[in-house]
Amino acid sequence: MAGKRISSRVFILGAGVSASCGIPVAQNILRAAMDHLENNDGATRDKIHKLLDYLYPNFNSALRNYPNIEDFMNLLQMAQQVNSEDFIESSIWPAVDLREIEASVLQAVTDYLWAQMKNCNLEAMKKFAKHILREGDTIITFNWDVTMEKVLDDEDELTFWYEPTTEVLLLKPHGSIDWFKRAEVPADVANKALRKIDDELSVYPESTLAKHKALKTQPPVIVPPIAMKDFTLPFLRKTWKRVYRAVSQATDVYFIGYSLPKEDQFARLVLSRALRNNRLKAHRGEKKGLRIRVVNPDEAAQQTFIRLVGVGFKTHFEFFHTTFDRFVQSVAESLITL
Repeated sequence: MAGKRISSRVFILGAGVSASCGIPVAQNILRAAMDHLENNDGATRDKIHKLLDYLYPNFNSALRNYPNIEDFMNLLQMAQQVNSEDFIESSIWPAVDLREIEASVLQAVTDYLWAQMKNCNLEAMKKFAKHILREGDTIITFNWDVTMEKVLDDEDELTFWYEPTTEVLLLKPHGSIDWFKRAEVPADVANKALRKIDDELSVYPESTLAKHKALKTQPPVIVPPIAMKDFTLPFLRKTWKRVYRAVSQATDVYFIGYSLPKEDQFARLVLSRALRNNRLKAHRGEKKGLRIRVVNPDEAAQQTFIRLVGVGFKTHFEFFHTTFDRFVQSVAESLITL
């Protein structure tokens, strides 16, 4: 039975949360994905390296000095936009080749994440679910992996779904490696392995593709971490609206392991407008004042979020200079009260 949504708490999770499970953050995940790809498809890895050599003059595959994946995907998008006869057309890297590389990079990261799911250390996330989450909470995660789903599936006290029909609402505005367009999946696999989200989108409710290896060849529904996003699926547009609504109505917002990357201007705009709307509602007496807590091991993140939040009327701001796993451990030991 669906739980009654009684809380106004929103948890916004970034790569720092998945890092507690052993999954690299944006700065390092491209390198990890390329290492994984080397053992499975060296030819595709070499093509990606050729483009990296072209876009980053200082890139050296021997040094493995891969760029931040968010920077790379944004630069790749810009290369496609300017690559036209009317602007700066490239005969070396035509648009069709750039699109092929973009798809290859996203697939490489997807394959790596699925491989990592086998050995993830989920202890910190289990403590998060046990000691912090409660009925009515909303989780917004920008991570493509399915670590949170795996933990919530094993949690006896709480149920979750991607729409507000269960105790915990899980919003994934950048999609997920286990989301697939139903029309693109073979009918026998779709009917046997997938669970419907809406008329176009389905989810694979397992943490491994071992039982249905055919899904490995299907591109998942994931949104690259770029400034200008193309949301062709109605469910993704609906998810972003729910992100905005949840943050606008919240009394407590937790940014955990999320550094608000400058490359993702879309997310910055949505969150900034939602927080502003939240403060206006509090000013008009329509809701309680907002409490914001940021959990991040990078001290520079404090000023980033202060600028985003615009701390002012009826807004309480706290910054915890620590990692996700240490934060949840402190809550579990009652050193921090939520």
